[in-house]
Amino acid sequence: MELLGIHHVSILTGMAERNYQFYTKVLGMRLIKKTVNQDDTTSYHLFYGDAEG
Repeated sequence: MELLGIHHVSILTGMAERNYQFYTKVLGMRLIKKTVNQDDTTSYHLFYGDAEG
């Protein structure tokens, strides 16, 4: 099997704005989905992907 890239990245964070700035501005990914972490509702579960992901 040949791996052609990353489909998505899933992150748990308490600093959503800082996390968003890094993944979108620095790495060039886009935010796909934002939910609340079910184990700790004070943090977010963020999903990022590229144009194909």
